[in-house]
Amino acid sequence: MSYRFDLRDGSLSDALHRIAQSQIAPIRTTLADTPDPAGIHDIRKRVKKLRALLRLMRSGLPRVQPAETVLLRDAARLLAAQRDAVVRLATLDRLIEPEDGPQMLALRAHLAVEAETLPQAPPADPDRLRNLFDGLVLRVESWSVQGSDRRVLVEGLATTREKARRQLRLARDNGTAEALHDLRKRVKDLWYQARLFAPVWPAMMKPIADEAGRLGETLGLHHDLAELALHLDALPDDVAVPSLRESLAARITDAQAGIEAAAFPLGARLLAGDPEEMAELWVKWWRLWRAQLD
Repeated sequence: MSYRFDLRDGSLSDALHRIAQSQIAPIRTTLADTPDPAGIHDIRKRVKKLRALLRLMRSGLPRVQPAETVLLRDAARLLAAQRDAVVRLATLDRLIEPEDGPQMLALRAHLAVEAETLPQAPPADPDRLRNLFDGLVLRVESWSVQGSDRRVLVEGLATTREKARRQLRLARDNGTAEALHDLRKRVKDLWYQARLFAPVWPAMMKPIADEAGRLGETLGLHHDLAELALHLDALPDDVAVPSLRESLAARITDAQAGIEAAAFPLGARLLAGDPEEMAELWVKWWRLWRAQLD
């Protein structure tokens, strides 16, 4: 797998170039034609990987990281509409109960039409997307990690963990959908960064990556429910009648409460430990792994 550190990388800059290019090349290939829903989903995942990689090395890329992560965020937003319609339908299907009647079937049919038509449309501003990644592939080779590899990795890992811990506290305190969605973003960063470190000590890193991935997926379901609720509120009454809207709102609230009951303890376990100390430990393992080359 290319999204991980490799002993063949001569330096952290070499690893950055190789890993970044391994994600950008497939994106450019997919964008050469009009991507289908699976292709769009793949691009979005690769963009998230790139952003997590840049955040890991943020302190060593002071002139690169902020601007490039914003650029990648904007690229992901151009692809959002195609995925959202499909996810709304799948989320509704998880809420449907056997006794639901024709009003629910009519609502589902409406969302099914959206899911069939929106994903077939070309991405918003496809030329901009292609130009964005054509430019990025050239800029990557000029990126150079400044400072000691150890310090850059420690600061990047510690910042990721600290931001995730802060967001976990915020999500537990106010329980808003926005706070939980922001927690998911930070957990995704941790997940991707754990995958980068996977070869360093597979027996230790795989469980961490697996649990971070599980938490990210769980929080993703919470976000999907929140997005479905917003979409239902915007539909006309002849599509989502008030009584059905009220029933679905209650189901969404119950489902989100169940997700939070599972996610918060998992997040507390996953993010336990002082961020700086945990980052130092991971990097100590990384240095021992790299010592095989000596």
